[in-house]
Amino acid sequence: MRLIKLIILTIKAMFFDIRAFANATYRYCEDANWKRYVTVTKGLKKGFPTLDLLDLLPDLNESITNYTYLDGTSRVTDIIVLKALARKYENCHYLEIGTFRGESLVNVAEVAAECVSISLSDKEMNDLGFGEHVKFQRFFTKELKNVLHIHHSSLTYDFSKLNKKFDLIFIDGDHSYKAVKKDTQNAFNLLKDDNSVIVWHDYGYSYNTENWITIAAMIDGSPDDKRNKIYHISNSICSIFTNQKFNTSFPKSTDFPNKTFNISLSAKRI
Repeated sequence: MRLIKLIILTIKAMFFDIRAFANATYRYCEDANWKRYVTVTKGLKKGFPTLDLLDLLPDLNESITNYTYLDGTSRVTDIIVLKALARKYENCHYLEIGTFRGESLVNVAEVAAECVSISLSDKEMNDLGFGEHVKFQRFFTKELKNVLHIHHSSLTYDFSKLNKKFDLIFIDGDHSYKAVKKDTQNAFNLLKDDNSVIVWHDYGYSYNTENWITIAAMIDGSPDDKRNKIYHISNSICSIFTNQKFNTSFPKSTDFPNKTFNISLSAKRI
């Protein structure tokens, strides 16, 4: 009965919106293929191990501002992680690949000495058909004095022009395999020293659901001797490269809580 019902629902969905159905089917098949690539070809049966947020940031007590709760931004804990990591460095130098409105960047800029953002130019976004989204570029960060905005695709930009190295690099640009791989390769060449870290966004589609295409690109873009130092950060959809040693695991239950968060929320019109 369930199979018959599934067939009927599938036929109805196809006729209701064939384009949406085709896109959803394509995304499912693509994700399945990348999962096979990571788990079988690369041998990471469960993806990367999980690093507990409170092991990474044991004294976590952070707040963020200018958060919109709109699509196209990181989750609250993702930005908290970035800001808390930046705070650990004296005169932190921060690179962000892919900024959009700038919710993560504006928060890191509060505690970092210098920030560099590389994100598509308005022309590049218009050429790619982003429409009205173009006018929201750098909404929160365009006036910040300690932020250098580079209006250019990270895939073709010559990072040697910067003549800079960074303590903290956040990769959140184009989420295709090709782009994440290229951004990852560039990021490893831009780390300042052994204490520097890379954070990738969209390690998962959700807290508990892996994004296999991102994981595949991270693997293939990372030097062979660095891959065993990449971890998923619990309670976030981020992953991190760090030389610091931690106890990590593959949690058997991702829904069972081992910590809680205190949240204070206020809002104002802009």
